Amino acid sequence: MVPELAALRATIGDTPLVQVPSREGRGNIWLKLESGNATESVKARTAYALLCAAVVRTGSPQLRLVEYSSGSLAFALAEFSAALGFDLHVVVPHHAPESMCTRLSRTGALVSRAEQGTGFLGAMDRAAQLAAEENRHFLLQHCAVETVAMHRETTGAEVVRQLKAAGQEPMALAASVGTGGTVLGMALALRQIWPECAALAVFPQEGPYGDPLPPTSAPRMKGTGGLGHGLRQPLLVPYERGFRFERVSLSRAQQAMVTLRSEHGLAVSSSGAGAWLAASEVVDTAARPRGTAVAVVASRGTTEEWADVGTGK
Repeated sequence: MVPELAALRATIGDTPLVQVPSREGRGNIWLKLESGNATESVKARTAYALLCAAVVRTGSPQLRLVEYSSGSLAFALAEFSAALGFDLHVVVPHHAPESMCTRLSRTGALVSRAEQGTGFLGAMDRAAQLAAEENRHFLLQHCAVETVAMHRETTGAEVVRQLKAAGQEPMALAASVGTGGTVLGMALALRQIWPECAALAVFPQEGPYGDPLPPTSAPRMKGTGGLGHGLRQPLLVPYERGFRFERVSLSRAQQAMVTLRSEHGLAVSSSGAGAWLAASEVVDTAARPRGTAVAVVASRGTTEEWADVGTGK
């Protein structure tokens, strides 16, 4: 129904897998650098899966969509929707930078902010309201099983091929979590080949998995975090016994960003730096010497992230 959407598939995937030392240098971490996708983020894969599913579920190539996001997914959906002629309304958290809203508006997307003090959960609630008020299809990324399938069949499958070609067997996979679709899909793919591969779902110290506190706008690794009020990511709940839930503070992630850039010449997002730290912990404490793990790097990091680090992008 939408051949232009099918054509976007060629702009997504086959991103590089780059080897760097673990934090203590006792093994190696393979970084899956997702900035090689269209829109320079792993969220290009998520957006593509969500849009394909929306076309199938509505049975129409003329889509009126609404979704919530704090960054990379919003940009991917906005750019793709502009190219496809889809009508998109994006809800961002109240604390989202004005530069983000301006960039989204330039694509033609409508942009709304959630109420102050409601955190990311407030953006989700507002998007649900707009779906009803404006008769829009709600993408609802946190419950979108198609994103898990996308990461199993593309991101995870790519890593399997790349590791096999390098003759490597991973001890662990680490990915920072927004919805959980990336880490779950990739874990399913890797464990088909290496059943003992540990799966690390990395959350910010400031907002852990199942965070019992109300949501806040406290700074943390971008695009990650618990939902607040004890809510848990629906995609992960059925599989949570198979995961290790790790916590990384923003300050540690920022230090890791600086390390990876200064020592290895790689610009990575705070969430990617957090995944590298979690993967390094497994490798550096293992009894087996010179172990290998995989960490997902969602993007190169936003201008705001690098400004907070103090080095510029």
